[in-house]
Amino acid sequence: MKFTKFSYLLTGLSALFLFSCKNDLNINAPYKEVPTVYAVLCPQETMQMIRVNKVFLGEGDANQMAQVADSINYPAGELSISLERFVNGVPAWSSPSNPNHTITFRDSIIQAQPGAFNTTQRVYVTSDRLYTSGQYVLKIKNIKSGNEFVAKANAIDSIKTGVNGFAPFCPPYFPVTPGSVSPLDPPAFNAAYIDYSSQNQTYSPKFFPNEGAIYTIKLRFFFYDYPSGVGIDSVSRYVDYNFGNQYIKDLRTIQNFKVFAFDFRGQDLFNAVGFNLSKMNLNTSVKRKMYKMQAFAYTSTQEYIDYLQFTSPSLSIAQDKPIYSNFENRAAMGIFTFRTRHSVYKELQSPFISQFSFNQYTCKYNFLTAAYFPQGCTP
Repeated sequence: MKFTKFSYLLTGLSALFLFSCKNDLNINAPYKEVPTVYAVLCPQETMQMIRVNKVFLGEGDANQMAQVADSINYPAGELSISLERFVNGVPAWSSPSNPNHTITFRDSIIQAQPGAFNTTQRVYVTSDRLYTSGQYVLKIKNIKSGNEFVAKANAIDSIKTGVNGFAPFCPPYFPVTPGSVSPLDPPAFNAAYIDYSSQNQTYSPKFFPNEGAIYTIKLRFFFYDYPSGVGIDSVSRYVDYNFGNQYIKDLRTIQNFKVFAFDFRGQDLFNAVGFNLSKMNLNTSVKRKMYKMQAFAYTSTQEYIDYLQFTSPSLSIAQDKPIYSNFENRAAMGIFTFRTRHSVYKELQSPFISQFSFNQYTCKYNFLTAAYFPQGCTP
């Protein structure tokens, strides 16, 4: 990981304002092409996306320049972006879905959220699947200038789960056939059906570590909206409950296993879900009902930890803005690394489904109980 300093420099990706360590850049010196790159790839995703933006200098209002798409985006077709894979130093297939040794990205356009920079962003995408092992080499070449920017990263696999795992990341998964799991068999029943309804109880989703360095989870709750009545024209929607990051130092020993455990109270979950529902502009006269949960486990690399540290807000009075780079010779600013995702769907127990109907944080959204009864808020 290498760094470089600068005095006043604007980039097309505000998220890539990271750290440095040598030589102040002279803004009056001849222009040198130094793109900013955000390339955090996930083998479990069906599409990979890379953002590459231009660093721009100017004498005018920086805020106004940042709102000009041409100031931050490379012209269409100017960049050639590819991935190559090596196993033990030997070239290998880069994708199980593509017999070629090289993955080539294509131009695309997305509309980002309004902010300091123009909302029209040129990105580079591929639908080729990635392996979960080996070393990938990212090459970004400016066809017009001939400049090339290279970075390397090791692919990582997702967390391992299965019959020896912990809830909610262990089977059986949604949908569970009615009658296949008996309430008289508590261990199997608890693994099949999720219940986080008790407000003061502490729950603790767990999973085993992989070769990653940073870990987190997300719980996604799916519900049906019934605009014209139950079972007529239902619309599936979801709301998320996010957790903070954990690191290797946070591993716990549980049942003689090293695991990551994410503790929360039922009240914390309903409070957060209620807040996130408030941002969805829901029609509170429409009946709705929870019906399943998706649990995500995310991991990433030490490079990503470094990236997060150097992009975090600075409390220093120093004028130099930190810049991060893991590209060869610091030729580009930004990051190339891997993250992973593992997800499962789980059934919800009836008390959990019903809790959304009368809980103080969610009752105003007209959730039905498990028996399709509109209990609602109570005085």
